[in-house]
Order: sequence, then C-alpha cells, then structure tokens
Amino acid sequence: MADHPLATREEHPLPASLMHWTHLLSIAVLTFTGFYIHWPFFEGAMGVMRNLHFVFAFILIAVLVIRVYWAFLGAGSAPTGSRRKIRDYKFFGPQKENRGTLGGTLKYYLFLQKEAPTVSKYNGLQKATYIFWGLLIVVQAITGFELWTPTASALLPLTYALGGVIVVRMYHYLIMWVFLVTTALHIYLAVMHWDEFMMMFFGVKTRPRGAAAPSPSPAPERTP
Repeated sequence: MADHPLATREEHPLPASLMHWTHLLSIAVLTFTGFYIHWPFFEGAMGVMRNLHFVFAFILIAVLVIRVYWAFLGAGSAPTGSRRKIRDYKFFGPQKENRGTLGGTLKYYLFLQKEAPTVSKYNGLQKATYIFWGLLIVVQAITGFELWTPTASALLPLTYALGGVIVVRMYHYLIMWVFLVTTALHIYLAVMHWDEFMMMFFGVKTRPRGAAAPSPSPAPERTP
C-alpha cells in the first residue's frame, strides 16, 4: 500500500476490514493459547486453552476460505485513488502499474529514500506476504489436525512420513513463530503508511504523515 492523497473507502471495503480484524484476533488467540499448550505458565486452564485454540483455528481457516471466495466472486475493491471496484484477486498478481517499483519499495522500507513508490493498492512485498500467509495457514492447519485427537488417526500416514508426532509438533510450533515475526513486521510496515492503516482498520480517512495541511482557497475579489 502507499499513502495516496486520493485514497478512497472503496479501496478497503467493510468485508475486507472485517476479515482483517478477524484474522488478527484469531492469530492473537492462537498464539497465546499455543504458547500455553506448549508451556503452561499457570495451572488449571489447559482444557479451556485447547478448546479456544481449535475454535479459533477453525475461524482462521474459515476466514481464509471466505477471503479467497470474496477475492474471486465478491463485490471487489478499488485501486488506489479510484472508486471503481474490480475483482479483488487482480491485486494479487502482476500489475503493469507496479512495474519497476520493487527496488523503490525496498529502499523506502530500509529508509534509503523518503517516498514510497505509488502502486495499485499493494506493492510486491505485500502480495508475496499475503500469498505466503495463505499457504502457511494451510500447512499449519494440516499439522494441527495431525495433532488433534479426533483427526490424528486419519492423518497418521502423513505424520509418519514427516518424521512422527514430535517432528510435526515442532513444525507446528516453528510455523507459529514465522507468523509472529512476519505479523510484527507487517504491522510495523503498515503503520509507516498511516493513512491506509487507519482506513483499513477503522474506515477513517486521514492526511498522510508529513503531509502539509491544504491551503485555504483565497476569497474571491469583489468587483466595485
């Protein structure tokens, strides 16, 4: 994303914002309960934590399915600076508007240049991250079902192929850390685009950080 003086609410419609909030809440609950299951840091809550873990795991999977469905068949969203909605999946592939912007995006995030290149909603790093997260959720769900008693027996061949229950548990734990690190990085980079951050999460249009307030229009001259 890039701070844009003409950013519109159609760029981040309500369904996308709700899914974003639900995804964030699910990751937070899954991380907390996952840490507790791995290392109970207080007594008497293992049953509750396990139940919460699997409830929010199903919520996260549902959000991914709904998000993919919405990307291809939903009302869509608008490119940066436009109000005309198009199918959302088009923002996740190569776009001619984004050609040649990857180097500038990297320099901006590394503080080597002051302005981020203007892109059509998502820059290349964002697209790669979102697709990577989708694949990671699928892998995390599979390893989770391998560890869940009701489904573990059905997935035993895969569990053995991966090296056994202990190895699968290790994969599940390490993937959680990948989510933690990439989510923290994503939040940091999103806050750098403050205008888009506020619009995505709260539907609030603000002036980008560092932008000067618009000058008042001069009063029309009176004719004698």
